[in-house]
Parts: sequence; structure tokens; C-alpha cells
Amino acid sequence: MTKSTIQTKRKDWTKTKRLLETLTPAQLSGAAEQARQHKPITNDAVKELLKMVSRVGASSPGSGEKKWYMYTQLKSSVVYHGSPVIFLTLNPGERDSPVTLQFAGEDINPCKFCAEQYSQTKRLQISLSNPVAVVEYFHHTINVIIEKVLKGGLFGELAHHYGVIEYQGRGTPHIHVLVLPFSFHTYKLTLV
Repeated sequence: MTKSTIQTKRKDWTKTKRLLETLTPAQLSGAAEQARQHKPITNDAVKELLKMVSRVGASSPGSGEKKWYMYTQLKSSVVYHGSPVIFLTLNPGERDSPVTLQFAGEDINPCKFCAEQYSQTKRLQISLSNPVAVVEYFHHTINVIIEKVLKGGLFGELAHHYGVIEYQGRGTPHIHVLVLPFSFHTYKLTLV
């Protein structure tokens, strides 16, 4: 990132500042690696910092700058490709999917999944203890839908699509996708 900002509440700034000044890059990298491996973060100072920081900005996903950039991309794609004709909201059901459990490290075969082995409560506990697995399940599912369903021809040959990921109140992601099939595509003539 070329620049970055963080937000914290005014009442927490003194403690946040102290943590930022005392944490080393090695400690932060170690915590990031633990999160990447779906392990709990063991460094108490990093856990405390994560509780106080509400947003990381600049070119990070979810920041105001990133949203403005995406808005500009969307406007440009409409000018270039034409207006999308299909608007989809995709919200994979991570709470009921055995694939989420697999991403969370459970040794299961999703094709032979037996729901009686994992009650709804147990599935929810596993998902809550490993939110990265929920995000990985989401990205995997959305990529499969885009590749196999949209690009696979559900609406005919695909001219263009654009998606924006948002997070719901419960913290899980969903995506809004604008789709433009070739059958609705406005062809542009080039003067020679």
C-alpha cells in the first residue's frame, strides 16, 4: 500500500497509540500468519489493538478511497460496455454448508455429509471461531458461480460483469453483481 490510515474511537486513542508504538513488525507479521492459517492470534497486544481499530483506510478493501475507485471503475465499464441488464445479489448460506466446515479444518467429505454429526449450533460455533473460513467459503462459492454459471452461459454469452462485496450486520459477506450478456450488448461502430 502506498498509504494507510486507521480509525479508532477518541477514548481509545491513547491506548491504541501506545500499542502501535510498542508492537514490532515481527509481532504483527506473526499475528497475520496465524490468522492466515486459521489459528487464533496468541499475542494479547495484537488482539487488544484489533478490538480498538475500527477501520484501515487508503487502498484497503472497504475504505472510502477504495470505494471511490470502484465507483469510477463501474462508471467506466458502463460507458465502455453499456448498461447492465441483470442485477444479482448472491449470499451463500455458510451456516448450512458442509464446505464451510471443510474450510474451517474439519475432516469431512462434503459429498457424504451427515447433518446429524454437526448440529446447527456446532456448525455456528465452528464458523464463529474461524471467520476466515467463512470468507474463504464465500470467495470459493462466488468464483464457482461466476465461472460455471455466469460465464458458463446461464444468460447467454457474457459480455461483462462487475461485482461489489459488502458485509451484512452479522459480519458475513454478500456480493452485488451487475451482468451484461452479449445479446443485450450495444455494439460500437468505429469510424475509419
